[in-house]
Amino acid sequence: MIITGETNYAHLNSIVELHNTWSSLAGISFFGLIGFWKGNPTREIRYSLAYVILFLIGVGSAGLHGTLHWIFQSSDELPMIYLVTVMNFMAVEFDSPQGKPKYPKLPSILFILLLVNTLIYYTFQHLYLVFVTTYTAITFYHFYLIYNLIHKAKGGGPLSQKLSRWSLISYIGSFLLWLFDMFYCELLSR
Repeated sequence: MIITGETNYAHLNSIVELHNTWSSLAGISFFGLIGFWKGNPTREIRYSLAYVILFLIGVGSAGLHGTLHWIFQSSDELPMIYLVTVMNFMAVEFDSPQGKPKYPKLPSILFILLLVNTLIYYTFQHLYLVFVTTYTAITFYHFYLIYNLIHKAKGGGPLSQKLSRWSLISYIGSFLLWLFDMFYCELLSR
């Protein structure tokens, strides 16, 4: 099997990568909207924020693949970092009663860290490895948090553990394919 990147302007003269553009909107943004609308029965801000960020990732990704403009690249990549950070917060505060967080200052601290991360990102945007390293580090920290929450602390039951295991396997597989596509797409499409 050969994995190749999408050819630029293959289908329309005005959209660089048509498939990646529509799939970002129909997939990522759509699930963000559905989650915001139906996936937060307790109406907690942390869950609403995660779904809004997921929606923004889809919009940013569609903008990036539709234009290949740097501003849309940051609109795709920065929300990915923001979302994993919010997911890490949700994992840390998982068993906290609503309105009574274990770490009440953590949202402010994370906000400041994300602000600093955003400044670092724009300073080193030309060094793509800075983004990949940041995203990889916080994503693997998320895996660690979820593993401890679901498997070590026996959070949830057998179904939660099975879903956690399969989601981890599919995410790692997708992540490795994403890295492979980023670094070898051009080489393989020759």
